[in-house]
Amino acid sequence: MQPKLTVQERLKDLRVVDFDLTLEELAERTGLSRSALGKYESDETAKDISPFAILTLAKFYGVSTDYLLGLTENKNHPNTELNALHLSDDAITVLTTGSFNHRLLSEMICHKDFQRMMLDAEIYVDRIADMRITNMNAALEAVRQSVIKKKEMTRRICICVLWNWHRCRKMSISVM
Repeated sequence: MQPKLTVQERLKDLRVVDFDLTLEELAERTGLSRSALGKYESDETAKDISPFAILTLAKFYGVSTDYLLGLTENKNHPNTELNALHLSDDAITVLTTGSFNHRLLSEMICHKDFQRMMLDAEIYVDRIADMRITNMNAALEAVRQSVIKKKEMTRRICICVLWNWHRCRKMSISVM
């Protein structure tokens, strides 16, 4: 799990890790002074960063100003609508209650084996569904066999009755 970064750490992380730039290169590409950029990344307070610089850096890095200011952990999707996530109302309720570790869930989703874990979960859930269908099919088969037995018994009784009726008729025995 990643710890929450300060504004200064976010700025430096974006420049060094994500874009592999020096302060001079960033200054050249953004039009902001090297000294101002260095000051923004130093341990000084974030109050000194101008709104213009925040907007310029957010646009350059392709992140939201909220991310740069530490108001959100989402770099690229600050205003994603819930319906775009295809979550059920129950899932949204679980996610918004804060009764679990959101950062851990994010780490799990981003893990290289998450797709495999989801596939395993899907197989597990579907197998349970398969077992229920198998049980329902077994019950249906038992009822089907019972009906077939009853029909066969009825058919045999009818054959016996007809055979006896026919036999009696041949013997000239009166049948009611």
